[in-house]
Amino acid sequence: LHYLQMYLESCEQAGKSQGTVDLYRFHLSRFLSYVNKDVTNISDDDIYTYLYNYRHRRTVSNSYLNHLRLILNGFFKWLIKKRIRSSNPVDTIDSVKCQKKVKKPLSAKEVELIRSSCESERDLAIIECLYSTAVRASELLQLNRADISFSKDDIIVLGKGNKERITYLNARANIHLQNYLNSRTDDNPALFVSSKAPYTRLTRCGLEDILRRIGLSAKVDKVHPHRFRRTSATDLLNAGIPIEQVQELLGHKSIETTRIYCTVNQEAVKHNHKRYMNF
Repeated sequence: LHYLQMYLESCEQAGKSQGTVDLYRFHLSRFLSYVNKDVTNISDDDIYTYLYNYRHRRTVSNSYLNHLRLILNGFFKWLIKKRIRSSNPVDTIDSVKCQKKVKKPLSAKEVELIRSSCESERDLAIIECLYSTAVRASELLQLNRADISFSKDDIIVLGKGNKERITYLNARANIHLQNYLNSRTDDNPALFVSSKAPYTRLTRCGLEDILRRIGLSAKVDKVHPHRFRRTSATDLLNAGIPIEQVQELLGHKSIETTRIYCTVNQEAVKHNHKRYMNF
């Protein structure tokens, strides 16, 4: 467990979120307890047996199992980098094939239904801010009032790896955020707070509960923070914004990650094909 703690500390120093580090700790601690060996003696058979038993005990999906394999792979690659091991036992374990589901963004109609189902100015401000800025849930929740410039229509966001970036407010987000802040009587510096005293900073569970409730009222499935991020990215790309700029807005290191987020509108592809190939 000494090496595990060192690995987790290195992940934190590399800018991994606390949620990601906690997930690594959970799975790696369980794995190391199961094999009950020194990390230098763990073999590919140990890993194969663990994954096989994990699947049959817990009946998890292929996607989940492959994610677990990648967590183990990251740990053993770090052990090699630190010269604690000379080989990676995960290398001989094939990736688990899984069907990639297309995660659909919200349609324009669904966004309007969600807007219409907001019962408070705070909830509407949250919806508009998520859609306009394309921020992660964790980024939204740590925002303070001072991070917003209404005159410039922008927000300073602290993203992964403690890197700051600027994202932007459209007219709707600007207006509803100002209306919400003007209606508040508390002095909490947090941008979004609970609806009742003592008006504490909104939590992840609180945010997800708000969106779940709005989704039920609007009769729209899977209304959660990340879906707004995907919707924003897709809508911007389909509107003609270069993918490099969408990547910058989302705070992605790799443009390939941005491609995964964006669902290209096939009608737009068809229209542009006719436009540009008509010669």
